[in-house]
Amino acid sequence: MSIDLFNLNLDDDLAFDLLIFAVGYEARARHVAERYHKKTDLVLGYVFPDGHTLSFDDNASFLEAIGGHRLSSNVSIRQRLEEITQRTDFAGAKICIDVSSLNRGAMASLLAELLDSEFFQNAEITVLYSVAVFAPPPHEELDFLDFSPLENFGGWTSNPEQPTALVLGLGYETDHAVGALEFLDPSVTFAFFPIGSDAKFQHQVAKANSSFFELISADRVIKYPVLSPYQTFWEMRSLILSLSGIARTVLVPMGPKIFSSLCLVSQRMFGDEISIWRASGHSLATARDAQASGEITGYLIKRS
Repeated sequence: MSIDLFNLNLDDDLAFDLLIFAVGYEARARHVAERYHKKTDLVLGYVFPDGHTLSFDDNASFLEAIGGHRLSSNVSIRQRLEEITQRTDFAGAKICIDVSSLNRGAMASLLAELLDSEFFQNAEITVLYSVAVFAPPPHEELDFLDFSPLENFGGWTSNPEQPTALVLGLGYETDHAVGALEFLDPSVTFAFFPIGSDAKFQHQVAKANSSFFELISADRVIKYPVLSPYQTFWEMRSLILSLSGIARTVLVPMGPKIFSSLCLVSQRMFGDEISIWRASGHSLATARDAQASGEITGYLIKRS
């Protein structure tokens, strides 16, 4: 199997055989589905086992109103589709997955199945992301609750003697980048800094990572446009290729979920010499709603 990634023109008349979105506590969780469900044959709403607060009830009601089906965290996409459609495969299907409100564990699980399973061979997978209206982070500073390789994306290097290269995606989690740096103790570190439409977001990311910038050379900070994931992918691809053969690359995606998805897809393209770790200090105690700004971005994956 091979995977290719392509630019996506959202002005095109997009239609899908299947759309998957998160039924979570953020209002923006349903924004992509609201836009595209009328041109989609089947909609699955991934329902988290917890976090049924804030906008969760509105999102669940929306899924029911459009005739969508629930997808539980303990059931595979294939199993749920077989129950609903009686189909033996979704080969060549046009599938959309909205990663906006998925946590990184759920995103990894869903993308691993879509990218690996023979049930979805030759599928075209559109990954979409709804940008949230900027809101400052909570005042509480959380320690790492989860810092470990992502299941299905941990990799397995055949060259353990090689030095570690750390590639971070920066967010506005205070000092989490420093924590990752201290934990992994890499030989070299690069960071991707997100540039969005709201300057307040960039300012907050810079403020949250001020101590990290004291530990890394400025020429190893790569600024990427959140609304241009295809461009970001090529930046990431070039960096991974430059490190190939001389270092074991560990990607730690924080910040916008579209960047996390690109890291996961890149791992599948480059194989087990690439490892994806998650650094999360999120807790439902600090859960906050997020409204959609109206901006949507994404990219297209083709399996062959």
